[in-house]
Amino acid sequence: MPDESELTEPWTGDVTEAAAEEWKAETTAFDRITTVVDTTTEPAFAKVIAERAAVAEPTARRHLKSLAAVGRVTAVSADGGTKYKRSPSTLAMRRISGLHSHYSKDGLQEAISDIREELTTLRSEHGVSDADDLATELELGDDAWSAVSQMRDLEENLDIAKAALNLYDFDPDSSGRGQTAALEDGDDTDRPPAGALAGFDDHGVA
Repeated sequence: MPDESELTEPWTGDVTEAAAEEWKAETTAFDRITTVVDTTTEPAFAKVIAERAAVAEPTARRHLKSLAAVGRVTAVSADGGTKYKRSPSTLAMRRISGLHSHYSKDGLQEAISDIREELTTLRSEHGVSDADDLATELELGDDAWSAVSQMRDLEENLDIAKAALNLYDFDPDSSGRGQTAALEDGDDTDRPPAGALAGFDDHGVA
């Protein structure tokens, strides 16, 4: 039975280190790398991502190259090598999927209508067709720059909402029939290159 003093004595370990060890025990190297990349807004070298993900640098580099090959992350050339950051397209797809999961078709249609109404009002107020048109008319320090930001946010939200709405009419079975027929006829022009997902099968290796 442990001594009573041991039960009441405060723990003096490193909380951050303990949390990191628990994270490593509950996830694979690949999981940790993708988690780190998803929060990497500025390009970072594989070494930095490896440290944040608690993996060896060669492991991080291997998985990052595989992720970049399939568009999961963006590779950026830099002095001293290649840097990596999260892919804008991946973030967009997450937003689209999130909206599709949380809103009904009617709800999305209503939201799209509201966004369009806001955009129409802003464009009419400034006499422009879009945010870029307004930006070209402004001088540095002009108060209307806030309207440019607001308009761009609305335009982006509109595109995301429309894409989420389109998923309600998306039929994966019918969309694949054309490609299947082409492959049966011997035409594999549109087939993804072999090994496009290389690196995903061994992502548990640290």
